[in-house]
Amino acid sequence: MKTLIYDNECPLCVAYTGAFVKTGLLEKKGRKNFSEVDNAILCNVDTARMHNEIPLVETETGKVWYGIDALLEVLGAKLPFIKTIGKLTAVNWLLKKLYKLVSYNRKVIVAVSAKGYDCSPDFNVRYRIFFLLIGLVFNSWFFTLNIPLFIRNVFPAADALTMQAAHFSLVAINICMAVMLGQKRGLEYLGQVNMLALLTMLLILPFKCLSGLFSQQLVQLYFGAVFFFIAGEYIRRMKYASIFRTGKFVVLVNIICLCILLMILS
Repeated sequence: MKTLIYDNECPLCVAYTGAFVKTGLLEKKGRKNFSEVDNAILCNVDTARMHNEIPLVETETGKVWYGIDALLEVLGAKLPFIKTIGKLTAVNWLLKKLYKLVSYNRKVIVAVSAKGYDCSPDFNVRYRIFFLLIGLVFNSWFFTLNIPLFIRNVFPAADALTMQAAHFSLVAINICMAVMLGQKRGLEYLGQVNMLALLTMLLILPFKCLSGLFSQQLVQLYFGAVFFFIAGEYIRRMKYASIFRTGKFVVLVNIICLCILLMILS
């Protein structure tokens, strides 16, 4: 029997391993978290590597697959063509890079502290910066697409140039504050800001697609709800990153910048 060992403190890991069980790709007893797995199984696993790549253990032989190879092994049990395609050299290389991108940044994505066994991934500067660059490109692109929506429903006195200037000013200010925090804490802070921007863009997406079907009042009400949700998420994520405790100046600058931004755009 094969046992997939997952991090039950990570919502992403819980979600996709749970999907394996629900779809029959994995037996219920073939999915165990690090807190409940038997030592007889765990002794076969590289304890340093398992923090970064989810392990799949064949209990009879002790053979272990890690990361994307483990996922391909699970999927390949019932969908062998996926395993075949995933084993192709170029495809496998790309899948491993994508896996590492998510794995090294999964704690930033979910921003949930471990309460039991802490299986946090290693801090990888290269993959963190790559994650931030992808987020910056996507968020900037999507923000640009939504400028007419913002002007029409939230900031009627602003124009496209002012909106773009405000956006890139905030980006520059956040980068400056990250530099002041130092490399690791600064990249952690930027990761949380990146996720806040991504969440905002994703929450606006439904109205971007269906804006013509809703009244302006309803759109404004929805934007207000999004603002309060993101404000609550900001507080949660800044607490997770210890910014409230050790970087209060960052919070103060954020509040000041937000006030100035609203005055300029209004």
